[in-house]
Amino acid sequence: MPFTVKELAEKIGAEFKGDGATIIESAAPIETAGSGQITFLSNPAYKKFMADSNASAFVLSPDHAIEGKNTIVSDNPYLAFSKIINILYPLPYEENWTIHPTAAISEKALLSDRVEIGPHAVIEEGVKIGNECVIKAGTFIGKNSIIGDNCRIAPNVSIMHETKIGNNVIIHAGTVIGSDGFGFAPTEPGQEYSKIRQVGWVEIGDNVEIGASVTIDRGAVGPTVIERGVKIDNLVQIAHNVKIGENSIIVAQVGISGSTKLGKAVILAGQVGVVGHIEIGDGAIVGAQSGVSKSLEGGKMYFGYPAKPIMETKRIEASLRKLPDLIRRVRKLEEE
Repeated sequence: MPFTVKELAEKIGAEFKGDGATIIESAAPIETAGSGQITFLSNPAYKKFMADSNASAFVLSPDHAIEGKNTIVSDNPYLAFSKIINILYPLPYEENWTIHPTAAISEKALLSDRVEIGPHAVIEEGVKIGNECVIKAGTFIGKNSIIGDNCRIAPNVSIMHETKIGNNVIIHAGTVIGSDGFGFAPTEPGQEYSKIRQVGWVEIGDNVEIGASVTIDRGAVGPTVIERGVKIDNLVQIAHNVKIGENSIIVAQVGISGSTKLGKAVILAGQVGVVGHIEIGDGAIVGAQSGVSKSLEGGKMYFGYPAKPIMETKRIEASLRKLPDLIRRVRKLEEE
């Protein structure tokens, strides 16, 4: 459904400049946006595309406002654009509060009246599912698990027994929650390891979103905890008894080893590896592909392997680049 620039600005509570009657039918990246499309600028690196863009409107911060363009002005353009996306693009599936006849649901499960259960979903005894939840095809929900209100569980998700999930949680396809942690005890040198039963569980707070093909192991003893507001990208591994503080961001292919604790609002960029049994403080940011081998203080940026404060890592790298020339100079001095 198309909207005018003025209508979109009013719906998100923002100001607009230019021709408010311009029709917007869809959204597009700033590099490719054309007539009838709206785009946004949040990262200054993309400002170079603005002058030649054929977009019909832009969502910009006051600092980037330009003359001669239709603009919706917001202090947080990225967030404002996300609200416009929600207006322009209704959800691809209409809510359908029915249970598919092929779903296998225990008589001892407790489901709210307004739930959608897709084909071949399996829901075991003791499971409780809150109001207005959608459980898509092929998903398994194990014994005594609890799911809050307004959750969206994509196809082929496995939620193992005793898992506790809050309200407004989104879990994408193929994710496994509550599988066994990697716990094995040595027996004799060279002999087979003995499996340690994992008798804990997983707790997931409100407003958490978990990407596709993520694995979150159950606690060996006690819970693995994902606190409120955490966002987890695709292909992340979270081991047993890890705790991730609220509003943290875990980007793709991160691996967090057992019993490590992350504070609030921590950011782990892509492919960061974290050893077990350490703590990362509130607000710490760890750059992509870093290896975290010891506890980190909060409120700082880290990078490298092993992860160090980012300026220290840059100084080391700058020194290493000078090393070949330094060696040549030393050899020359030795020859003299």
